[in-house]
Amino acid sequence: MRYRSVLVACVVVLGMLAAALPVAAQEAGEPITWVISVTVKPGKFPELEKATEKYDKPVFDRLVANGTIMSWGFGRQVIGPPSESGTYWVTAADWTAMGKVDKAFEDNYKSMKPEDAKEAMTAFYGATVPEKESSSVVRHVVFKGTPGGSVNYLARHVYKIKSGKGQAAMKTWKEYNAPVYDKLLAAGVISGYGAAVPEYHDGSGWTHTFWYSFSEMSQIDAMDKAFEEADKARGETINETLMSNWTQMHDMDAHWDSLMKVSMYGGAAK
Repeated sequence: MRYRSVLVACVVVLGMLAAALPVAAQEAGEPITWVISVTVKPGKFPELEKATEKYDKPVFDRLVANGTIMSWGFGRQVIGPPSESGTYWVTAADWTAMGKVDKAFEDNYKSMKPEDAKEAMTAFYGATVPEKESSSVVRHVVFKGTPGGSVNYLARHVYKIKSGKGQAAMKTWKEYNAPVYDKLLAAGVISGYGAAVPEYHDGSGWTHTFWYSFSEMSQIDAMDKAFEEADKARGETINETLMSNWTQMHDMDAHWDSLMKVSMYGGAAK
């Protein structure tokens, strides 16, 4: 996908993280999200945001409107690794849909006047550090969301689960974390949540990412409270066992978190 503005210059698109964002979509099976992470030069995010709105947003919005993709987004990192300072993502049901995304940006690029294409490339390369760009595709194991929900923030917790421990880790997360997220989703505290694994490995070593989206930072307090209440209900003995098992399942030094402010988002309304 080497055709686009900001995406004209980077391998187009996409959730992730890691991250996919909520849409009406659990019937679609296990959707995939293509994520592109860029390192934005100091003070250049407004320029990158402006270029994205001008060159990429119209194409993405058409793809949402015609049902090709479930959602797309672009945001800046508030907390997390410096290499993840800006992220694009697009979520779709399958690779057939991703092929249509690629073609849409290729066609859009071909239709641009040479001076516009040059301007788009210049805008991207002028705002980012191209050699630090990375891309990945994830497959969602769990993907839940409220259609039309507000997506202003995206949080990701990324882990490197030890070999042979993947199924046990997912079983633990589904049994103890997912029910809390279900309650938060039903209460409107979060607009979506899920878990994903690499569809294509990019060499970074992570194996699982757990994500959730929400509208206001104050909702993090409500999330913390919900998990504290769940811990209290389980009791100290079970909690200590869970923590011990979880720490043995993953590489503690490889774990990282990200909180992203979503500046552009498009998703199916129903």
